[in-house]
Parts: sequence; C-alpha cells; structure tokens
Amino acid sequence: MFFSSLKIIPATIDKRGRMAFYTDISLVYDDLFPVSPEQRALFDSLMDDGGARSVADCGCGTGSQLQPFAVAGLSCFGFDPDPSLVAIARRKLAAYPKTRVETGSFADLPRLVSLPPDLLMCLGNSLVHVPQDEASRFFADAAGALSRSGTLLLQILNYERLLREGVTELPMIRASEGTVEFRRRYEWEGDRRVLFRTSLRFAGPDEPRIARNEIPLYPVYPEELWEMVANAGFGDIRFYGDFARSEFSPGSEALVCLARKA
Repeated sequence: MFFSSLKIIPATIDKRGRMAFYTDISLVYDDLFPVSPEQRALFDSLMDDGGARSVADCGCGTGSQLQPFAVAGLSCFGFDPDPSLVAIARRKLAAYPKTRVETGSFADLPRLVSLPPDLLMCLGNSLVHVPQDEASRFFADAAGALSRSGTLLLQILNYERLLREGVTELPMIRASEGTVEFRRRYEWEGDRRVLFRTSLRFAGPDEPRIARNEIPLYPVYPEELWEMVANAGFGDIRFYGDFARSEFSPGSEALVCLARKA
C-alpha cells in the first residue's frame, strides 16, 4: 500500500521490537503490496454492476484499496490496528471529505462502522491474524454492519494448499528498485497455528539494515470459511482463485470470497 523518504540507519539487525517493524514496513508497504489491475477491475465492477455507494475496509493498511472508491466519490471508512499505517492512510485520503480512517481491530467493527456500508472488505490475508473463533465472530459482525443485501469481499491465502504441500517459505518480494527485500517464512505449529517469521531488508550505503518480526497466524481453510460465512447470514457465496475471479481449485494460491448478505 507506498513509499515515502526512507532513512537508512546503519545496523546489521534492528532489535527495536514489533511496533518498530510495522513502522519500518509502513514506509514501503505500497511498494511491496501495490493494488493490482485485477483488483481495480473488481472494484470497478462492484461499483458499476454491484451498485456499491459506500465502503468499509477492515484492516485497511495504508488506504490504497480504499482510494479507488474515494476517487469515485463513494463514502469510505477504513480501520487498521497499526497507527503507522493509519497515519499514512489518513494523509493519502485527506483530499476526500467522505472518507474516514480510524485505529481499531476486528473486535471494534460494531463500534466503528456506524453507517451501514454497501460493501465491506477484508483483504491482504488480514483475517488469519486473529484466532478462528474471532474470525467467525468477525463475519457475524460484518453481516450486522452491512446494508440490506450488502456485499462482503474477502481475500486470504489458500491454507489448504499451503498445509498439504508443507510450504514453509513464501516468495520473496523486492521493491523500491531492489533496495528493499521482504522475506516470509512459515513455521507450522500443527494445522491451527503458524508462526509467521518475516525479514525486511533495507539496502544502505554501508551495511544493510534488517528488521525482523514474528507473529502467530491462525489458518482458515476453505470448507470452514464457507461455513463461517454461511452461518453469519450470507448467501450467494462464491470462491475464486484470484481477484480476476478465476475458478478456485485446490491448487489456487489465494482464496477470494464474494458473498451477499441474505
């Protein structure tokens, strides 16, 4: 979700902790995770064909995925638990008076989303950052927050494939003309919890600076995701393998879900 001026601090390993890691990654988030043409096309379809006139983004990061809706004049609201990302999103979306961004977690959804949106998004594998029972509660809260016949758009990784193939490392991402490298490793602790280890490397004039972090993730598998969404009161549930709405299969890398509030 960006790139602002990056101050390189000569050091081999940065040990300032988890919040420092997110401050670091906020500087290069948009370069690492840009909004793809396929995402933009899907967003356009949800506005043109789906009739969305208001949007809420749960785990909005730097606000890049809200921006196309804000540019189109929709009422937009986003929230994210990280203050560094929220600060960037607020600056990015400041020119759009119908847009608001707050700091908050999934549990804050009922309190934060006061006006029912037509579209509620949860993208970027955000859902699996909370335990499965909290994920299930999130869908119930999402259904309660949405307008009548509102749409849910969700994207996570296909954890069924990752578990089946024993994947322990995701592809490295390079950004900012190769001066930034983001490495991601999985350490499986059974099938319900994964230790997500990341390394963010910034090139410097002398030595690179490396910021490391690790957090637990809580995989949600396709079958149980369907049950969570259906039990929360959604219908017309559709799974895709990417934002281009390719057919979802056991080998799909991602799981994109579209569902409509029943």
